[in-house]
Amino acid sequence: MKLLSRSIYFLIPLGILFAGMSLGNMEDKQPVQDLRFISGHLSVLDMAPPEGLTFCGARVPLEREDVRLRLEKELEHLLRYPAGIQLTLRRANRYQDQFVQILRSQDIPEDFFYLAIAESNLANQSSPVGAQGFWQFMAPTARQYGLEVSETVDERFHPEKATWAATAYLKDAYEQFGDWALVAASYNMGGSGLSRAMDRQQVEDYFELDLNAETSRYLYRILAYKCLFENPNRYGVTIQRARLYQPIPYSVQLVKKNIPDLASFAASQGVTYETLKTLNPWLTGRSLIADPGKTYEIRFPLVQDLSATELLVDRPAQPETDSLPAATLDPLEVRPPSEASISTSDA
Repeated sequence: MKLLSRSIYFLIPLGILFAGMSLGNMEDKQPVQDLRFISGHLSVLDMAPPEGLTFCGARVPLEREDVRLRLEKELEHLLRYPAGIQLTLRRANRYQDQFVQILRSQDIPEDFFYLAIAESNLANQSSPVGAQGFWQFMAPTARQYGLEVSETVDERFHPEKATWAATAYLKDAYEQFGDWALVAASYNMGGSGLSRAMDRQQVEDYFELDLNAETSRYLYRILAYKCLFENPNRYGVTIQRARLYQPIPYSVQLVKKNIPDLASFAASQGVTYETLKTLNPWLTGRSLIADPGKTYEIRFPLVQDLSATELLVDRPAQPETDSLPAATLDPLEVRPPSEASISTSDA
C-alpha cells in the first residue's frame, strides 16, 4: 500500500509535466494550422479599376499612380461593407431606369446617377448640416431649383422631382465650368468655393486640384460606385435577381386644397397611413397645407396587398405638424404608372 501511494505521488507530477509539453506543442502547431486553413480559403480581390475607365465620356488618367491608388482606396473602403453594397444594388434596380431617363432628357451624362448613390445610397437621408433626400439638397438650393420646402411638404424627399432639380443644378454648373468632373466637385463643395480654389491654384483639372478632404475624395467615390455597379463580378459582388427591389405600380390622386388629416384621408382611400407616407415621403406632416395654385400628385398602390418588401422605401425621419381645418378634395384620377411618372416631372 505504501509502495502504491509513493508511486501515485511520483506519477502525478510526471503526468502534469507531459500534459504541459503536449499543450505547448499544440499551441505551437495551432497558428500554423490556422494559417494553412486561411491560405487555402482566402481569396484576395483585385482592386484595380477596369482599363479605359471614363467619367461622362472623359478618360480617367489611371496611368497616374496617385489617381489609380486613390481610386483603389475608395474601392477597398466600399467593399469593407458588402451588406451596404448589396442593399444599394437592390435599391438601384427600383430607381435607375427612371433617374437615367430624366438625366438623358436634360443632356446630363448617365454617370451622374452614381453621384446620387455617393450622396445618399439612394435613400432619403438627412445629413447633420441639413441636406436632405436622395440628392442631398440644402433648403435654400432646393427652393432655388423649384422644390417646395414648407411646414408640411419637403420635395427634396420626392425622388423624381428632386432628380429634375438636380439636373437643373448640374446644367447650370456645366455652363459655369464646362467640365463634368468639375461639375461633380462643385456639387459637393459649391460653385463659389470651387471657383476660388481654381483661381488660387491656377488649375482647371479636377485631378490636379488640391481641394478639401471630402471633395478630394468625392469624384473617386463616384467612380468607385461606377466600377462596382458596372463590374460587380470583378469585385466579388453578387446578388440574386429575385432580391432586387422592383418599381411600385401606383395610381395618382390630384389634390389642390388642404388635407386636414392625412390618416383619415388615407383611410377614405382604402389604404393605411403607413402606406400613404411610404409612397409619398415628401408629405412630412400629419396634414397637407397646399400652396395656392399648386396641384399635388398623391400616390396610391395599384395593388392593395403589397408585401412589406415590395413597399420597402426609406422614409425621412421628420417631425410631423398638426392638422388643419377641413377642406374639400379633387376627385380621384387614376393613371398608369408610366404616365404618372411623366406627369411628376413637369411639376
